[in-house]
Amino acid sequence: MKYIKTTTKNVQEAVEALHKSISENGFGLQHIHNVTEKLAAKEVELGRQCQILDICQPHIAKEILDIDPSVSAILPCSISVFEDNGQTYICVVKPSAIFPLLNNQLTEVISKVEKTIFKIIDEAI
Repeated sequence: MKYIKTTTKNVQEAVEALHKSISENGFGLQHIHNVTEKLAAKEVELGRQCQILDICQPHIAKEILDIDPSVSAILPCSISVFEDNGQTYICVVKPSAIFPLLNNQLTEVISKVEKTIFKIIDEAI
């Protein structure tokens, strides 16, 4: 259901490595959500670093949306980077675990997307 890897990098270093790998693999970084900072701004202490990177490849997004525009509700794909017990993790919910449940016609295109996302993460660790 999820693809998760540990890294010796801290959260910020992992985010920077992901940013580079995302670009090198033909995807774009749409936004970084710094969850720790967002919660702190609302006076909620998370107690760990957590950032979420929204990524997209426009041609693939169009292909997906041409098949089923309703799945726009779960786009773009998100990769999280977080600390837990002194270890940094990079994690993504496997697109193959979600998209085909919504529309089985997405299976083939999502398989390609998933392989690239795993490659992005593996290159960043």
